[in-house]
Amino acid sequence: GEEVHGFVLLSDNNSTSLYQQQCTAPRTEQTMTAAVAFLFASASCALSPALAFQVNSSAIGSNSARSSITIAASQPTPLTTVASSTTATTAGDASTDESYLYVPSERDEHYQGNIAKYLLDLDDVGATLDFCGGMMFHLVLSDKLKSHLQTISSNNNNNQPVIHPATQPLMNRTPDYQKSAAADNISIFHGRELRKIPTANGGMGFVLQLSYADPSGAASPIDVSHVAGKGADTAWSGKALDPQGWSSEEISTYDGWRGDSFRQWRKGSMYEAEGFDSFSTEFGKEAFGLNHRFFLHLDDRERMWLSAEDGCEGTPSEGRSLMGKLGGILFGK
Repeated sequence: GEEVHGFVLLSDNNSTSLYQQQCTAPRTEQTMTAAVAFLFASASCALSPALAFQVNSSAIGSNSARSSITIAASQPTPLTTVASSTTATTAGDASTDESYLYVPSERDEHYQGNIAKYLLDLDDVGATLDFCGGMMFHLVLSDKLKSHLQTISSNNNNNQPVIHPATQPLMNRTPDYQKSAAADNISIFHGRELRKIPTANGGMGFVLQLSYADPSGAASPIDVSHVAGKGADTAWSGKALDPQGWSSEEISTYDGWRGDSFRQWRKGSMYEAEGFDSFSTEFGKEAFGLNHRFFLHLDDRERMWLSAEDGCEGTPSEGRSLMGKLGGILFGK
């Protein structure tokens, strides 16, 4: 349960992985072959102050990130839940046709402040988030969040998502930050990291899902009628409005400021029991995950970062990384 730096040997049933972590609790992968990928990823971590999502799968179902978003070349079959109107391009196509997704100057010129449209386009092309130089997370927006962002994008109104300045690289440095489950689909989003999804883009079985949060939710003192996760500053009155989003249980117990090994991981059966009826159909019977809050911020080079409350984050970049290509080879993508 302690934060550990350096090489960590992990085992998950019949799988073992060895990689260098620079974050919190370790996470495991599916096969011995995958361990090779993480050995290479460790080199990338060692050369940068990167944070990466980790998992202790023994904590799933019990109480127990610095990256880059990549537009993946030669994408494998997208998730059945992603009904894209366009398909992901090759690296060559991305460099000529979709460079506005990752070049800051082109992004600003193309979107003119319409951040809702930017997020929709990243979802539409099946963008992947490259954690620590090789952990490829497929970005997926829930249907309700997509519908909300489509409305915002069309109207280009004051409810546009906010990209925080470079002086606020962590969620706990944003104005009025509190440890709670609160999200407004503007400054803070609800989301999850999901694992063991065979059709996820990036070839490693990882998805990062963003979902819709109740905009009418408000902070409340923690008491018998207003519960909150361990270490929370306030409770949050928001309801579970997104069928694919956080359940009431995820809201009332959220503690994303804590180390992942201390938190509640969920399997498909648990998600479905809590109301996400189609979880296994959408993501597969072996999928499991953990909820996080996310926000957007810039860096001193005007790149945009999608950052979780625990510090894991990513920025759009061209093509697939070396580790992304290796992951695709190892996982048959």
